[in-house]
Amino acid sequence: MPEISGKDVGLYKMVLFLLSLFPAIAVEIDVSRFTTHYPNISPEGLGYLITADLLAKWLPGFLKFLLVPLILILLLSRFGSDFERGNVTLLLSKPLTRRRYFLSWVLEGLKLALISTLGIALSGALAMLAHGFEVRDYLIGSLALSLSLVGVIGVALLLLPFATSRDSGVFLGLGAFVVLLLLGKSDYSFIPTVYLERALSIGESLSVSYRAVGELLALCVALSLVGMEAFRRRELRGPESFSVPGFSFSPRGLYGVFLGLSLQSRRFIAFLALAVLTAFLNMGMLGDYHSNFGVPGVLNALISALNGVFLPFVVLPLGAVSISSAVEKGTVRVLLSKPLKRRNFFLGTLLSDLFAVFIGTTFYVALIVAYALHLGSPSGRTLELGLAFGSLLFLSLVQYLALSYLLSVFMRGRKALFLSLVLAFLLAFAVPISVTVASTSAEDSFLDALSKNSLPVPSPNLHYTVLERAVSPKRGLPPKSLAEILNYPGNLAMLVIPTVVYLAIAWLTFRKADLR
Repeated sequence: MPEISGKDVGLYKMVLFLLSLFPAIAVEIDVSRFTTHYPNISPEGLGYLITADLLAKWLPGFLKFLLVPLILILLLSRFGSDFERGNVTLLLSKPLTRRRYFLSWVLEGLKLALISTLGIALSGALAMLAHGFEVRDYLIGSLALSLSLVGVIGVALLLLPFATSRDSGVFLGLGAFVVLLLLGKSDYSFIPTVYLERALSIGESLSVSYRAVGELLALCVALSLVGMEAFRRRELRGPESFSVPGFSFSPRGLYGVFLGLSLQSRRFIAFLALAVLTAFLNMGMLGDYHSNFGVPGVLNALISALNGVFLPFVVLPLGAVSISSAVEKGTVRVLLSKPLKRRNFFLGTLLSDLFAVFIGTTFYVALIVAYALHLGSPSGRTLELGLAFGSLLFLSLVQYLALSYLLSVFMRGRKALFLSLVLAFLLAFAVPISVTVASTSAEDSFLDALSKNSLPVPSPNLHYTVLERAVSPKRGLPPKSLAEILNYPGNLAMLVIPTVVYLAIAWLTFRKADLR
């Protein structure tokens, strides 16, 4: 049986704490929002609105965009790390069957799901009770929605035998997350991301779709059995030793590091693949806007799609393992044993990841723009918007990359991965939604209030949203001139200034860090 270290126990407690906090915050946001818009609503009506909003909007987004990638990456990266270190081979050399060892990972996954479910159910219920609301429907609905995590565990167990290192576990987890989002557009309720939309029916009373529950549990069992059989049959080779293939060092070392860490990097390949997959997630939005609003709708949808709201979930985890992974594997010590300075290694790694982000962003923007042109969008205006807002997207992703470097130099292993996913969820979803809701009740115009409220918040997606709304305020009308962006220079600057700060702190920390 795999041992649970003290670090893992602390990580699980941190997960439970965060899960217990967010649904309670969602309740407080809804209380403020609904009482502002409906000042004369009765307590019963307010409780119903909040329950429906939590179960239809907050919890599905919370589960889909935080817990799903978190569970996938934690399980797969932890197993990959054990396999890479030879712990799996060592444990199986003892009187322990592969099936029993695999079942221990099933229990680990169920433990994560149980901790998450308790946090969601109890925190939201306690927050509602504090306001005197009825919590029965919320408890039933939150428990039913949390069953989606069981299906996610089945996906993780299916991929478990293929995680041969921590990095490969991260790539597999991110890939599975993006694929699940793509499958979320299908009609099969047994897929966890579809299940979140089909499990509950919220009308005058709450009802649970037991068919969807049964299909989801059946999928989990089937995937677990397939994963167990694949693990039983696979050859357990020891981890490969580290080597530095084909480095050609210049006198200052930067040229060789850049080439070696970019073109030969699995992070580079993974980011390109995941960027292309995420582009397909937004193509449906362009089609819907075209059906409802015609060409103006396509142009507005193009700007919204170039926000790249899913890409932080790719950039942050991949960047979070860049420096820390090189230190843990001994890559840094091998490179620094050659005529290479720390500055050159840090800059070479940064250039490598910047190159990956640039190429990935280019592919993403090209696919979105090409689909807009396919729908009949005017080429001149489409290319202009694609270039301008594609550049803003690149600046946003570079800021996320810089933040992930900051995590990578301060933390190691799963701590950096865990925090990167939490920050991706907060900065890409939770914070923008909260600031947007707070700006709707301001005395100033909505856009001016949103711009003002967003300035102290280091959320690239939020600042992109301000610049987007300056040009594209209504879906049914053609976007305004790009010169409107210049009316909000503070938001444009906030896409650049935090990047410089994050990178400066990361470099100063790495320069003095103990690399042993």
